[in-house]
Amino acid sequence: MIVEKFFRYALLTTVFVGILLSCKNEINNIKDQKNDLASIVDTIIFNIPTGSHTRQVYDLYLPKNRDSLTPVIITIHGGAWKSGQKEDLNSLINLIQKKWNDVAIVNMNYRLASNSDKIHHNEIIADIDNVVNNIISNKKKYNISSKIAVLGVSAGGQLAMIYAYKYNRNIKCVANIFGPSILSDWSWYNSYNIWLGAKIGDILTEYIGVPFDTLVYNSVSPYWNVNSSSPPTIIFHGSLDPIVPVYQSQWFYEKLKKLGVRSEYYEYLAFHSFDDSQLNDVIIKLVSFFKLSLI
Repeated sequence: MIVEKFFRYALLTTVFVGILLSCKNEINNIKDQKNDLASIVDTIIFNIPTGSHTRQVYDLYLPKNRDSLTPVIITIHGGAWKSGQKEDLNSLINLIQKKWNDVAIVNMNYRLASNSDKIHHNEIIADIDNVVNNIISNKKKYNISSKIAVLGVSAGGQLAMIYAYKYNRNIKCVANIFGPSILSDWSWYNSYNIWLGAKIGDILTEYIGVPFDTLVYNSVSPYWNVNSSSPPTIIFHGSLDPIVPVYQSQWFYEKLKKLGVRSEYYEYLAFHSFDDSQLNDVIIKLVSFFKLSLI
């Protein structure tokens, strides 16, 4: 069984083997961002900067025949907030493009959580916000719309949701692929994860910037920030996930339904990853769900 790799954990020993699918479409690597991008088709622009840090960059995938109505998906990688990179999602992006070739995709990096560098939740959210603002301010240049969806994997799923629910009400819809929604989950915080080789509490403390505090941890938990006006949300999770408890997604979906938020939840017999068949189903459902909000 081939396992798709969505994330890289610095402390994780090699358990899930990822195979990156090769992109068969011809692309143009445009380095001069001053070019008139609206006249270029089938374009990928790598490492567009949004700040001075080396990780404040994103890749932009522009579809053929795009126009001012072309929607945008921003993808956010996982890695326990302290590792991973945008390239981890290349295969996922390739699959989305095959199912929906009329959408622009933004694949971003962000500064990784670090106690020594004083990079925590607020700094990471600022990086996401910079990408969103950069895309909107350049929408005429790129010949795309400002209709934006965010998609996150693992830790990126939490980032995608909390950004859409708390920091930017203009996001049209959200997808969470086995990301945590309740960071104030004490039993999870107080556990040791053999797959990560670390205490969950230590990981969360480095990301949030402080040890467990109910109010602070609630403030960065999607579960405690969603409301009836939050954007439509689709969730995917493995029933055997050994890293992010599946009950968090189950509870969160129940809350979404009670709030009346358009939402869908799909659970697969899987770990913290999906096989090829499951992943194909994820992409089909995700694209269908996003189109309802973006087209």
